Amino acid sequence: MASPHPLKSLLQLQLASDASSVLHLSFVLSTLSEDSLSPSPHLQKWTSRVTSLLHSKDARARWAGMCIAYRTSSLSKPTMIECAQSWAGLAMSILTRSEPLPMLKASVRYLRHVLSAATDVPEFQRQLTTPTVPKFSQALVSIVESVADYELKTLAMDTLKDMIILYPSLHRALSVSITDMCHRILNGSAPQGTNKWLLHSAANLYAALHYTGGKVGAANLWKKSVDETLQCLWAALMGLRTTFPVMNSPLPSSGLSVDDPVLAVSLNLDRLQCSVAALCSLLRTTVQRPVQVPAGRIMGFCLSLLACTVDDEKEEVHTDATVRTLELAIVPDLQNSACDLLCCLAKSIQHRLTPYISRLVVMMTYHLEQNPLPEQRCRLLKCIQVLLNNSFPPSTELSSTRLVKAIMRSLTPLLSTQPDAHSAETDSGQSKKSRKRRRDYEGDEVFRLSKSVICSSPAEEEVIICALDALQVAMRGTELHPAVRSLTCRVLLSLSLSLPAMPRSFLSQDVHLHSLVNARLNGICLELARGTTSAMGRSLSLVLKSTVTEGNEHTMKTKLEVQQQVDLLLHPRGPPLVRPLPHVEALSLFRAEESNEERAARTSLDLATTHDVNVMDVTAEPIAVTPSLPEPTPQPVPTHLPTPTPRITAPAPPTVLTNQQRTSPVTAAPTKDSADTRSVTSAREAENSRSSTSGQNERAPATLEPPHIPVVVVDHDDDEDEEEVMPSIDMESDSDG
Repeated sequence: MASPHPLKSLLQLQLASDASSVLHLSFVLSTLSEDSLSPSPHLQKWTSRVTSLLHSKDARARWAGMCIAYRTSSLSKPTMIECAQSWAGLAMSILTRSEPLPMLKASVRYLRHVLSAATDVPEFQRQLTTPTVPKFSQALVSIVESVADYELKTLAMDTLKDMIILYPSLHRALSVSITDMCHRILNGSAPQGTNKWLLHSAANLYAALHYTGGKVGAANLWKKSVDETLQCLWAALMGLRTTFPVMNSPLPSSGLSVDDPVLAVSLNLDRLQCSVAALCSLLRTTVQRPVQVPAGRIMGFCLSLLACTVDDEKEEVHTDATVRTLELAIVPDLQNSACDLLCCLAKSIQHRLTPYISRLVVMMTYHLEQNPLPEQRCRLLKCIQVLLNNSFPPSTELSSTRLVKAIMRSLTPLLSTQPDAHSAETDSGQSKKSRKRRRDYEGDEVFRLSKSVICSSPAEEEVIICALDALQVAMRGTELHPAVRSLTCRVLLSLSLSLPAMPRSFLSQDVHLHSLVNARLNGICLELARGTTSAMGRSLSLVLKSTVTEGNEHTMKTKLEVQQQVDLLLHPRGPPLVRPLPHVEALSLFRAEESNEERAARTSLDLATTHDVNVMDVTAEPIAVTPSLPEPTPQPVPTHLPTPTPRITAPAPPTVLTNQQRTSPVTAAPTKDSADTRSVTSAREAENSRSSTSGQNERAPATLEPPHIPVVVVDHDDDEDEEEVMPSIDMESDSDG
């Protein structure tokens, strides 16, 4: 037995009455398809039932009928053209009456689809579109001005923007009223700011008004809109800097526009943000003919925003303390607005922004060095990435070096070990006897209730990602100090080695961040190794590691990326990556191979190596020769990274300490003759490893194996089970051999 037609079943069951139509609306919309709306005897009955629902006295039934009409028109274009004359008239009558919000939204969506989906049918355009579009646009303007719901206002302005782009000549009579409506929204509000959805919709609508001028007048209207927006920006900025020195602006200082200083500051700030959004929309819009972008004027305003700091001197004249405090509090908001405007400008004019890159990089580097909040740091890092991606890198070595060092400060928290830091803080506040009796078990951090993570907020997580992206772009510049480049490669290599061993819960509460950061690190290391003869370019495993993903949707590689990485291995003209591993002398991974400039750069970034930590372990261990000597105060064990590099005043070159060197405070200081007895002491080392002190050889390679540090016990406790005995020293042995 053949199954009944889908439309027949819906008409007999779900759409049998107005109440059932509202109740089963979701099922009806999900059941409809293009095949069910193909020409059939039931199609005419279907359209008649939808029309009867639109004429119903029940508002819910009319809403259900409008939703079904929208779904039917989107699935069948012939049915839409056939029924649009009657359904569109009913929808227009709904917009002119006081109807519930769902009804108004459904009518706006239906009319937008009908008026934009049949632009290729001339007869439909002549009979329906031309007389309906002006009435529809006028109804949308009335909705924006009268309705208080932000979602409906946003829908109306987005629809009005689409209608202006599709039918610009039909909106010339309404261009003045639409412009006034946009100006009222973009003028700002206080004390409550403009809604974000409403702001972006109004900015996009304002940026589309130049279409009403046609091919000839569109460029002039666009230029006029840009000039007016720049004037509003300068006026708002001058209203926010009344207690600061006079800025070089094309407009005279007008002071406060409102009597209340609190309302004046909030109003000018919101007006500034609205004008920035409008200018960004104007830069992103499409103009039919070439136009000249006032890059110099826009850049001058951005530089003025970036020059605003909390350290600016106060004017000598008397100022209100409340106004001064409020204007100081909004300085980060001014810098965020500058970053948003610069990102949009860089994407619009691209390499034409190169003459301003050096100055912009210097100013943003200064703001990064002031240790801003994570939200502001993220804005700065995103702006730096966009600027360097769309223009040439800065030509000066100093600015590039400062920028890379400022970006690396955002990545240093990834190098710190949280459990070690927790144990160091605990040990520093306890006595030596308490530390001796306390027993730490492996995996004890799992049972700690107060476990901290590196990224404790979503803003800090985003800072890590933005810092990696910005560092990848900054490292592409050729003007970079070799010491800083080497240090950056060491930090990235340390991150790529330590991050896979770090538990996901130590990095962030979001477990996907670990995979995302790991994938970014592999990509940066692979880019640094590509086509170079550096240490990372000599390892085949780096390319193979970058192709492996962990199945996360954020880290899945595309086929093109995998093809490019495999092409590095198979390309006949590319530099081969299958090379012998470099010698130890070619690597700068050890402190003995570290230059003075690289050490100074590492110290300025508060980065410490494992050698520094080991030296601090030796200096922090209390060693007493006689009971009469005072016991030194135990020092806390610093974390690996990030910690300030300790100042080591050892005359010998820095190398990894051995067991005999770590116990040197107990014995005599090494002399010049001790280097001659190195061969003799090495022969006796199997019998008595602590009989003499071996001298340091400046050319000896560094030892990578962690040495065993014996614990020196000063006080004698009655509990013999818990006491660790120091190895006995044979006093009869002759260390001079």
